[in-house]
Amino acid sequence: MNPLTYQLANKLKKNKFIIAKDGSEIMADTAVKEMQKLHQIYSGTVLFEDGTNRIFDFSKVESIKNHFKDYKIAIFYKFKAEYEALKEVLGNEVTNDLEEFNTTSKWIALQIVSGSEGISLKEADYLVYYNIDFSSKNYWQSRDRLTTMKRKSNDVYWLFAEDGIEEKIYQKVLDKKNYTLSVFKKDFK
Repeated sequence: MNPLTYQLANKLKKNKFIIAKDGSEIMADTAVKEMQKLHQIYSGTVLFEDGTNRIFDFSKVESIKNHFKDYKIAIFYKFKAEYEALKEVLGNEVTNDLEEFNTTSKWIALQIVSGSEGISLKEADYLVYYNIDFSSKNYWQSRDRLTTMKRKSNDVYWLFAEDGIEEKIYQKVLDKKNYTLSVFKKDFK
């Protein structure tokens, strides 16, 4: 990740707020807000208090673009700004339409919650997580979108910011537990 990502995360952890040059505010005045904002920041995006968002680090998208360029992939993301980052870098090479994904060479990007049930992503070679959800149910269900009678195991990749929140979440959901506020407080205090 870009050094700015870590600077923002550290500043938020220390001060519990950030005011951008344009006056936009990031508030982490409660533990829940801090957990959410750090989760966003470690993905290179942030939702400001006024409801606008900003993408400030495209490292994860660039990594996806470079490492999977020769494959058909399905991408799961958590925050809307992450999809905007994917579209900004990948343009028309990515869609959120399942039929278009199935009938073209385009990649698909789906929000974890909405894409974790009732669909098949069997056309994908790999499943890539831009970010991860706090819910173990959503994690396991989204992972299963590649499973078919012929494919019993799936090739799944995650993008984690070094020393970020994602790997801590992953360790919990892997054990079929949710990443909760009490776990966050132990991890980041």
